[in-house]
Formats: sequence, C-alpha cells, structure tokens
Amino acid sequence: MRRRLLGVLLAVALLGGCATVPTKGTVRNGERQGLAPDLGGVGVEAKPPRANVDDMSIVSGFLEAMSDSQAYDVARQYMTPEAAGEWKPESQTVVYDQNPESLTRKDGGIQLTAKKIATIGARGEWTPAASNEKADFFFQLKKVDGQLRVAKAPPGAYLGSNQVDLKLAPRDLYFFNQPRNLLVPDQVWLPQNLPSGQAATQLIQELLKGPTTRLGNGVVSIAPPGTEVQVSVPVDLGVATVALNDTAGSLRDQDRRLLAAQIVWTLNQLNLRAKITVGGAPLLPDEPEVLPFTNFSAYDPQASVGAMTKLYGLLGEKPQRIVGLDGSSNISAEPLNSGPLALHKARAFAVTLAGDAGAIVTADGHKVVYGKLEPADNAGKATQIPVDGKTLTPSFDGQDNLWFLDRADSDHPRLRVRRDDGRLVPVATDFGKDTPVALRMAPDGVRALLVMHSAATGQNYVQTATVQTTDGGKQLMLGEFRQLRLQLTNITDAAWDKQNIIVIGSGNAAPQAWLVSTDGSSLQLLPGSAPGFVPEHVASNTHKDTLPVIQDDAGRIHWLSKDLGWVSMDSDNSEATIIPTYPG
Repeated sequence: MRRRLLGVLLAVALLGGCATVPTKGTVRNGERQGLAPDLGGVGVEAKPPRANVDDMSIVSGFLEAMSDSQAYDVARQYMTPEAAGEWKPESQTVVYDQNPESLTRKDGGIQLTAKKIATIGARGEWTPAASNEKADFFFQLKKVDGQLRVAKAPPGAYLGSNQVDLKLAPRDLYFFNQPRNLLVPDQVWLPQNLPSGQAATQLIQELLKGPTTRLGNGVVSIAPPGTEVQVSVPVDLGVATVALNDTAGSLRDQDRRLLAAQIVWTLNQLNLRAKITVGGAPLLPDEPEVLPFTNFSAYDPQASVGAMTKLYGLLGEKPQRIVGLDGSSNISAEPLNSGPLALHKARAFAVTLAGDAGAIVTADGHKVVYGKLEPADNAGKATQIPVDGKTLTPSFDGQDNLWFLDRADSDHPRLRVRRDDGRLVPVATDFGKDTPVALRMAPDGVRALLVMHSAATGQNYVQTATVQTTDGGKQLMLGEFRQLRLQLTNITDAAWDKQNIIVIGSGNAAPQAWLVSTDGSSLQLLPGSAPGFVPEHVASNTHKDTLPVIQDDAGRIHWLSKDLGWVSMDSDNSEATIIPTYPG
C-alpha cells in the first residue's frame, strides 16, 4: 500500500456541466437541482393593506404578511372577517417556489400556481414534496367597506422558498431512546430571529409536547404528562431559567437527571445554559444551580466513542483494521486474524461502536456470524445466524444490538435484531414493492437510514424510518418512512455523518458525495468532492472526528482529511480492493 495525496480542495471543484449546483448553503428540493430562486434574500416585514389597491396587490400583500409567523394578525387584515375567523395558519406551512409568474388573474380572483417544495406540519416537521407537486390555491376576493379582501381561507400559511432561511430555522428537540442511555434528536422548523427569551420559551414548550410522529413511541419523553413551563423561560446573561410546574416533582432522582439532560441539550443549540426548578426548588438539588452542559455529555446522541473513528474493512474476504489515517504510520491494512470472524470468508463486515466485536455476512451468503474481533483467549466463541437470499451489510447501534436484513431480493424482506444479550428479535416492516439496498442504524437504535430501489421508477432513493413498537410494546416495527426526495439520480449508497447524511449520487453530472440534512431540506456537495475519482460507496458515522471514506468505482478508497484534502489508498493493482467500514 502507498499513500497518495489527491490535493487540498479548499474550494470545491465541480464536474463539467454542473455549474448550476451550489457547493455550499441550503438547496431546496425543486427544479434545477432544487435551487430556490434568489429574489434578493431580504426578509419581508408584514404590513397591513393599503387603501384602494387592486386585487393583485391585496393577494401579494397577504402572502407577504403570512410569511411572518409572528404577524398572522396583520395577515388577517387582508381577509374578510369570516375568512379570518376560519383561517388556521398554524396547521401547516406550504413552502413554494416563489417567482413573479406564481400569481395570475383568473375568473375574478387570483390564482396561485407554483412548484411545491415542502410542507411543514403543525409540529414543524419538514416533509419534502414530490417532484410533480404543485402549490395551488384560488384566492376569491370580496369587497368589505369598499376595500378588496380575501374571502376564502387558504389551508395553512404559504411561504416562499427564498424566505425560509430568513424566517425559520431547524431546531432539535431531544428525547431518549428506549434504554434511556442516548438522546435522540427530533428536528422541527421554528421561527428564528426571536428575542432569546421567546426562543427559549418556544423550544421548551415544544419539547414538553413530546416527540413528533416521526419518532412516535420509539423514544421516551421523561416529562410526565401535564408538565408545563410556568409562564415563560426568561434569559439573563446567557442563562435560561426553566420553571416547571409541580407535575415534574413526582419524578425519581434518576428521571430528574434525564429530564434535565433533555432540557440542557435542547437549550444548548441556542448557546444557553439552563437553570431548572420544579415548584420553585431546584430540579437537581445536588448539582450546580446553573447546570453545566458537560455534566450531560454521556447522553450525546452522536455516541462519540473514540473507537468510532477507527476504520476497518474487508480485504481478500478477510476482516482488516486500516491504520495510519492519523499520519502516525504508513497507511496499511492489518488482518484481524485472532478472532473467530477470521475463520470465515466474508462479503460484508460491521463493527460495534466500541470496536471490540463485529459481524460478517459469509461469502456464501448463508450466515451472519457475530464474534469478538480479538478475544483474549485467542479463540472466542462466535454466534452463527442462518440467513436467506440477499443479505445487506449489518449495522450496529450504540447498545451493541446487531441489525441485519436478509431476503432483500424477495417480495418479503426480513429485518431482525440480535440483542446484546444474544436474543434474536424480529422487526416487522413493509417496504411495499420496493427493494432495500442498504440499511444503516443510528447509534440510538431508533432511527434507520435506507437506500431503496423503486419498482415504479427503476431508480434508487433515500429514506429514513424509525423503530417503534406495536401490540402493547411486544412487537418491534420499522415504520414512519420518510422519503427525502432528493433531486439526485444513480444513488448507490448513504451513511450517517455527524448530524447529517452523506449520499452518493448524480446531480446533473457524474456521481458525487452530497451532504444532506436528515429531513431532506438541504442538499450540498460534501466539501472536498472532486472529479479525481468517481464515488460509489461511503463509510461514515456520527462521531464528530470521523473522516468520511469513499470507495470509488475502481474499488480504491479515499478519505477526507481534516485539511479538506482527499487521501487515497492504492492497492498497487496487486491485491483485492478494500471494502471500508466504520463502527456502526
């Protein structure tokens, strides 16, 4: 093996013909790779209607006013009293591709016809629209006291895509996985540019409502039903005082600490520290009055175990550890020969987050084998699980549960999980007529990332799902599928990366590595992507220091160094290619 530097790419170079795709910033799903039109990027201040203006001005003013969620009362001034009373803007926000041609006169009213980008639900969940969806609404007008007004309430609010980043921001609400050892982020879109006290109040109120439907009963909210903030969350010198009502006083000491972790992590994204009381007394009487964020680092949703940054792989159908990525030695592959996994030829390999055990899919495709990587007794015991048909690369979560999916090429793919105690548990799922191509579990064991092959289009797509329970908690189920609807073709792989997702696919040129938000709301090239190689597969995980690794179409691997340079590992054309994998 030898090390070859491909170059420091501080400015991302695009392949020819890809000039319309930005390399940084937010990209909304839509035409032209989802690029939202640039209408100046200036936030619109809600203003009441002027007297004696025409129909187009009234509807335009109404749309401008409703783009500000803090000024819905101003927007109602554009409506008849009846329509204003019926309007429920909080029910949803439709994000549309705003342009001068969106509004036209029709049949005595104004027709809105535009490309629909997404719908933001009542809880703030972003749901990308299908490529052919439209934002259509006919604004009927009626005179009130001689002035034109909108006479029919639209379904929620409308927001031009060029205003999204100015008006809203993605925020995470934090809940616990079922073992209650890791926090799970639940992303919602909330108004931004609020005074710190209002922003903190809004976040904590949303947190106390519990998880959105995206996570459902797959997560746990420690706050007892009826827990509320008393009036508001004031902020003074960067400290938010969260005064909870007496309902939270019934919690045991351990649960009090978990609730504090939810609140501290949720407020931390506003760069606020937390002081939490229940009925006027400290929630955690034995802790400092202002709770240090570091006191709750053990619940990090990214499960930042140091071993997660170590790269592994298969070389010649045998498990390997890849060393030298940190520059301390020559980059090479070291066989893991002392453990039971080395006794088998493998075609897929997964490693626990702690780096002490792993699992392979045998080369013949008949078994998944689990065992210690380097057992102390130099023998170790392995667990062999029979599988049928095509078996995807297994995936570990932060509780050492092993998730694996076989029969992937059949009408009824089968998902199972091997618990850390050895129990084998079925996970009910229904992919319809589509075929799973890749499965990656997040460390929390709740969120799943899938690459799917569409029977209808013949293309691969990316979706997320969550593990929930049915039958009174007795049955595990993979559900709440959310297709990210990325404007990419030829998708070959996807992986968790820190707080986002890396997807390999084509924009309007050759395949590249893309950084995607977990709800599909943004899409940008991964810094360092370049035409020096054609990516095909990606290895990554949620650890903040993990270096994404790409396997190209020739089987060589490349990883993104901390200085944004791509480093490659050649096989000298004399050895089998390496299939890379990180713990997870």
